[in-house]
Amino acid sequence: MKNKLRLTALLVAVAMLSVSVLTGCGGSGSDNKKEAEETAAVQEEQAEAPAESAKEETAAAEAPAETSKSDAPTAEDAKAYVKAVLDILCTGDYDHSVDLSDIPEGEEAQLRDSTIESAVEAIASDAGLSEEVKADFTDVMRVAFSKAKYTVGEAVPTEDGGYDVTVTIEPLEMYAGAADKLPERVSQDELAGLSEEESNNLIYSKVIEIVRENLEEPEYGEPQDIIVHYGIIDEQNNLWGVSEEEGEKLGALLFSADME
Repeated sequence: MKNKLRLTALLVAVAMLSVSVLTGCGGSGSDNKKEAEETAAVQEEQAEAPAESAKEETAAAEAPAETSKSDAPTAEDAKAYVKAVLDILCTGDYDHSVDLSDIPEGEEAQLRDSTIESAVEAIASDAGLSEEVKADFTDVMRVAFSKAKYTVGEAVPTEDGGYDVTVTIEPLEMYAGAADKLPERVSQDELAGLSEEESNNLIYSKVIEIVRENLEEPEYGEPQDIIVHYGIIDEQNNLWGVSEEEGEKLGALLFSADME
């Protein structure tokens, strides 16, 4: 069973959470929405293609459809895939019995790290962060992902041949205590007279400092169940996985935004 990994959506959800917590700005995730819209448009065009076109397909082109019927995924396939997505995101490795078509063997950790770096780069660019603060931010996010807690549970068959997979997440309270600690570490006098970029760098550095301390003995929120749908995402190539929107559900729960 071949699968396609969509790691970006998970990271974007988490990255935007970080922006919201640190600066109060937040983001729209428009790039991923655009990608999802483009994918939907392609699928719609394929669905509207006339029947005559289907008859003219060559035997090679018809093969994926036959494979799709004979190589339908099992509940264990669905559970293994969802766990692989989370494992790669959080640890940089996964159960290699899961066939991911878009990850070269041995490059899982590199993919995880480069995706985190890209997400942080986007935030750093908007906030005008220095290279030092950006590097610290990247490092602490990498550690935070490694501390994430999740359990992949039951996979229930759905009418489309896929599965609804229940994931239990205990949100990592990485910002715990920041509401009280941050004013103690950054006074209004220190911020007075600073440019916006200078203020951002000072505030980010202090929040990152607090997060790093929290990660030494991490605390977690109450377990939350989330259901994500595993289904076919590329009919022509018989590739299975979760959509961008489904991935965002998981990413949004990994970390708690509570600063109390």
